[in-house]
Amino acid sequence: MSSRWLLRALVGSALAASLLASCVSDETSSDSSLLGTGHWVSRAPLPTARQEMPSAHVAGRIYTPGGYDADRQTSAVLEVYDVGADRWSAGPAMPEGRNHAGVAAAAGSVFVIGGYSAAGSASAAVFAFDPATQQWTTKQPMPAPRGAHVAVELGAKIYAIGGVRGGAVVGTTEVYDPATDSWSTVAPMPTPREHLAAAVIDVRIFVVGGRAPANTPVLEAYTPATNTWERLPDMPTARGGLAAAAVGGRLYVFGGENPGVFPHTEEYDPVRNTWRRVADMLTPRHGMGAVTVGEAMHVIGGGTQAGFGASAAHEAFRIP
Repeated sequence: MSSRWLLRALVGSALAASLLASCVSDETSSDSSLLGTGHWVSRAPLPTARQEMPSAHVAGRIYTPGGYDADRQTSAVLEVYDVGADRWSAGPAMPEGRNHAGVAAAAGSVFVIGGYSAAGSASAAVFAFDPATQQWTTKQPMPAPRGAHVAVELGAKIYAIGGVRGGAVVGTTEVYDPATDSWSTVAPMPTPREHLAAAVIDVRIFVVGGRAPANTPVLEAYTPATNTWERLPDMPTARGGLAAAAVGGRLYVFGGENPGVFPHTEEYDPVRNTWRRVADMLTPRHGMGAVTVGEAMHVIGGGTQAGFGASAAHEAFRIP
């Protein structure tokens, strides 16, 4: 082989190796078998590191009220993320601090439902934040105090599901109607659990994981139109303290603890009725918020170690 062709071959091999190394180093999953199953990117960090603080989305902004701060104190902080600008700002503090509350958006407002007070007692209080007026108002409380439940919006109503009530893990499902400021009770979730997660796909609420009291992989779906629950295939990884969101007609489940902290992201496809593991989170966490905005799912805050370990991490996930 001539020296000229040898030089070209060596340069070509070096370039190929460099490109391969670049692709591998850009991959966000820690498991090479998950290549091509989604992409994580870091976004502006939460100004106040917190955990046990679900989030909600209204008109291009994500609202993160309450939780535990890095000093293990129950927080009344409200911070607002502008998705388009990748920037956080401070909002007016909640009337009272809460951790392990249910948080959901409906009728253009953000609702903080129940949770635990700074004294450690469960609350039935409901606070609503109106982004237009920048004001908090107190709404009709839940029928009974509850914490470590989950809240989601479907059909302009908010469903508060599961959690701990009176020291017992419950499957209670109650519905708040912002239009009438009233509560009603519907069919209970078949598997009582707390520290669970939920997301809406089409006309159903998918509720996954949690503790009952041990960590569980259970997935159940509620259909409001028929007031019925359906048992679906278990999630591959049993865990509590997880978060969930939906995009493209599929359910995505993030993080959690059992007893360590998980990086796992798992996807459920209701059409195929199957689960698969997709790209891991950049920062393993539990007790975080998860919100879908457009095609991206934002996972915010959470604890980086079992128990306490509040984080400012903010990562967004897209699936190919």
